[in-house]
Amino acid sequence: MLIGYFLLPLPILADLLLLYQISKEVKLRGIKGNFQAFASVIIPIRGLDVGLEENVISLLSQDYPNYEVIYVVDDYNDPCVPILSKYNVKIIKTEDTCVRCSGKIRAQLTGLKYASGDVIVFGDSDTWYPKYWLKEMVEPLSYFIATTVFSWPKPYKFSFSNFIRSGFWTFGFESQAVGGTFLWGGSMAFKRDFFDSYVIQELSKNWCDDCTLTRIAKERGKIGFVMNAMPLNVFDEKDLINWSKRQMITVYMYSRKGFYAFILVSFFFLLFLVLFLLFFSHVSSIFLSPLLLWIIKNIIRGHKVGYSLLPAIASIPSMFYTLFLTPFVLKQKYIIWRGNKYNI
Repeated sequence: MLIGYFLLPLPILADLLLLYQISKEVKLRGIKGNFQAFASVIIPIRGLDVGLEENVISLLSQDYPNYEVIYVVDDYNDPCVPILSKYNVKIIKTEDTCVRCSGKIRAQLTGLKYASGDVIVFGDSDTWYPKYWLKEMVEPLSYFIATTVFSWPKPYKFSFSNFIRSGFWTFGFESQAVGGTFLWGGSMAFKRDFFDSYVIQELSKNWCDDCTLTRIAKERGKIGFVMNAMPLNVFDEKDLINWSKRQMITVYMYSRKGFYAFILVSFFFLLFLVLFLLFFSHVSSIFLSPLLLWIIKNIIRGHKVGYSLLPAIASIPSMFYTLFLTPFVLKQKYIIWRGNKYNI
């Protein structure tokens, strides 16, 4: 019992840090700018994503005046092509733009080759974009070398795997460290001249597009994290373990300090829950306050897209799930991505 009282300052400190994070993220919604130019939105795609047609329509419904949408496929016989052909989008087949890179980067470089825009925007085929997304992403380029925002999870249907992934997906916001510290591949914008020969060369020898572009962008300037542009990641997860490992390995490769910091936070949250259950008294209820604030933080994050409660609640068990996976992730020397195996 004495140990529990000795540890009481820890949840109080956690509460203060969470309140600080919430206040900083609210301020990020005020990021604006005045940059505007013809934009090329490039979407690598393979196969049929759930909600694909709705996602295509969302990209074609942007309130931005001048832009094109380019989908890059591996093969014109891909089952997604008949759906894409119904809409006013460019459909381009991936070319051999690089050998050592991932399929996604190969598609991005192909799209870049045929893009007409003075602004290059990369997105994902499994993501639904609100009508203000492109405008909010492009305008701040007057102040930033690149802009990005993480998407909010929306499972296509309820299942255990989708529940855990919903919570796991919210952790992408933690990697932002209350600002633009990491480009997310499903929503990132650049001026065209960012893609010089050096950037193309670096992308050509890597499997992780957002890791590579983040490193270069931070070398050249500041990344703008545009909370107001947040889209929805629509999914129906069938391979939760491999998907989770890939996400964790990506973070580990980019920032080991960030990886271990999040694991430490997860450990303390598990400790808070255990202490509450062990002592279960009026005083020990303070150990629950960081968990409740964590949920509230995620409800605030997702309120604009109207789907925040389930991911917010799922973020707590998903945190403990990452603790379980960590020993396996640290031993793994490869990732599985869209059916392909990449050594790391």
